Amino acid sequence: IGNAASGGWSGFAFPVLYSPLGPHKDINYRPSSQMSLVIDGNTAHSTGWWWYHAGAFYLGGSLYYDTDGTTLVYNAGRDQSRNRQPCLVDKCAESDCNNYCYGPQRGWNSITNTKTFLVPSVGMNSWSGRMEVKGYEAHDVALALEALESGFWIDDMLVVCRTGENLIMPSQNANYIKGNGFFWYDTGQEHIITNTTFRNCGYRSEAYNQYDTSPTRGCDGNSLNGCSTGSTVFGFLTHSDQFTPELMQGTKDISFEDCGRRFRLFDFNGDSEPSTVSGRGQNWVDVDGSISGFNEATLIGSGLSDAGLWWKVEPQVVHDPQGPLEFIKQSNGNSNGSLRGLGHIRLSWDASLHNTVGGSSCGNGNQAACPPVGHVRHYGSMFESDVGLPVTANPDIVGPVGGFGWLLSLNGGAPHTLDITGIEVLPETPLILGIVYPLGTSFSITANAAYCYANSQYSCIETFIQANSADDVRTSDGNLYHFDAATGLLTIRIIMYPQTFTGNPAWQLWDNDMTGKYGSGMALDRFERGGVFLPQQAYGPYLQIAADCNRNGAYCSQTPDVVNPNVCSSGYEQVAYDKCCQIGNPSVCQYA
Repeated sequence: IGNAASGGWSGFAFPVLYSPLGPHKDINYRPSSQMSLVIDGNTAHSTGWWWYHAGAFYLGGSLYYDTDGTTLVYNAGRDQSRNRQPCLVDKCAESDCNNYCYGPQRGWNSITNTKTFLVPSVGMNSWSGRMEVKGYEAHDVALALEALESGFWIDDMLVVCRTGENLIMPSQNANYIKGNGFFWYDTGQEHIITNTTFRNCGYRSEAYNQYDTSPTRGCDGNSLNGCSTGSTVFGFLTHSDQFTPELMQGTKDISFEDCGRRFRLFDFNGDSEPSTVSGRGQNWVDVDGSISGFNEATLIGSGLSDAGLWWKVEPQVVHDPQGPLEFIKQSNGNSNGSLRGLGHIRLSWDASLHNTVGGSSCGNGNQAACPPVGHVRHYGSMFESDVGLPVTANPDIVGPVGGFGWLLSLNGGAPHTLDITGIEVLPETPLILGIVYPLGTSFSITANAAYCYANSQYSCIETFIQANSADDVRTSDGNLYHFDAATGLLTIRIIMYPQTFTGNPAWQLWDNDMTGKYGSGMALDRFERGGVFLPQQAYGPYLQIAADCNRNGAYCSQTPDVVNPNVCSSGYEQVAYDKCCQIGNPSVCQYA
């Protein structure tokens, strides 16, 4: 409480202690899983010169004993084998330090009323550990804060990337130092930022004057108090085909004051085509429209051209050329906008194909080839001419839901056995998936829980029932399917369901108010802070579509027909991924 640090490799360093040290090293205890004490009112400045990740506040590195049990080792970098996992329950005392800290047992460390300034690297860097940072100020920094964690909240933050004062440094090259606000990571995260102001962040250029034309906006390239040309308020890591985004980021009550470039999709390999899976899947929940400038709820998606019309779901979508991004008004859906949202799934149908990811295909920034093996597009005539979003050997799909549906087509044909995992979607925003199969195909479709043992209270497998129509599937609890005998179109609704059971004992349309197994925690995982809600995927459960068809490897041997689902009634035309309006009277509309 109330400390100040100046100089050094880092001002305040908090290495992970995975086990006790010194005379206590044989105690059955894990310090990295314990909750922090009060960290409040501290300041760090004039530090972080030697490494661009060495934050003035550095919650990274690890201190541990080597395999001989006596040699103490310090790893200064990102040690992913020894993470900080704050837990409200002492798992060591309970039975085993390695036991999973689940749902209601998870804790968040807190850092409050903190200030950093004159930092040519990161003001605050946390490599691991759920955390709430409240009341944080950063002045004259390269990056205000970076965090790698599936549950990180930043509230009441002021970031002044450049104050206008000259930055006196060992080498007077302020224009070599970035002026960034915050970078969204590329996978496995949940970050929420609320009640935050960014001031004089982002590079000043005529190419980035869409939001502010002030001659003092952002920072220029002078050597005294400027910044590097790639500086941005918000950045997205988009170099990877291997590590790709789910529903990971949300904001509310964000202000830009005299800022230059606001958005940048950053691929360190450059902006050449083709783009990456992570680049095309970037997304963001702008709860109040303070990012888009709409001042109403906005969905934000990638604006890369080779995402096709995936994020351009209607003519009213606003294109941001800086990111590039697309801004989608939620209220343009039904009358209250409650049916538009974002959804995420991960597909698996060919192990030999998917096992090449991170090796011969779809790498982590190494430019390994990652060509499309299929595409997914929105239902309807409006999108028939669109090839769709590329689906690769790493088939993560994230995009707008609540529309008429997603139509999946694979180059090899209809998948014989398709597993669907990583589901993230809200119950009020239906995710409808359609796949065309050879005529006469029959199916066994199941939802399967993980770590589950069936009893009189809880079931582990739900078998889907065939419905009379695709409309019945859409309004169902997510355990029906429809197969159109005339076209071969299979329709399912994908919903989130609990990790360790499928019913109690009956299946239902799970919502975010339902409690978990035996009344512990919540049935569906989430990260929620400050009026922002992010659904969190469960690891282990999966939906499986098993087709009864003649097989050719991972696919049905017969090539399915080309089907373009009709979504509009007679006399109506499609005007959005979720809306049809009457021809000649566009004020009369039908919604998905």
